Amino acid sequence: MKSLAAFLALKGSDRWLLMEASLMLACVRGALHVVSIDRLRNWTGHVRPGRRPADRIIWAVRAAARRVPGTTCLSSALSLQRMLSSNGHRSQIHIGVAREASVFIAHAWLVHDGNVVIGEEEHERYTRLTAWEAREPYGSAG
Repeated sequence: MKSLAAFLALKGSDRWLLMEASLMLACVRGALHVVSIDRLRNWTGHVRPGRRPADRIIWAVRAAARRVPGTTCLSSALSLQRMLSSNGHRSQIHIGVAREASVFIAHAWLVHDGNVVIGEEEHERYTRLTAWEAREPYGSAG
């Protein structure tokens, strides 16, 4: 009940943004099972004109990620990159690995304006393998 009251206390634009972030997380989570990672990367990383401020988008995805069941660091990073890119903001998804006992574990985090904004917990212990940068679509000026 407390979460519902907090949701209803938000201004309308923040409620819509939070619902959009929740839907985006669910869609990306499902897409990770049926779509190639290259197609998903392509979809999330094309910067388009938009007007939402990055800080509100980051807030919404972080808040939704705590509530959408099964959300992973990768689905959070891809969702956030899509929402940022759709609003004109550049970002980079970093993928890294670390060794824990006798197995490798992977982690994804998203960097915006030089700051880790998703997946920041212990990202320093992971060796970065790659980074996926949001970019202008082919043939665009910029």
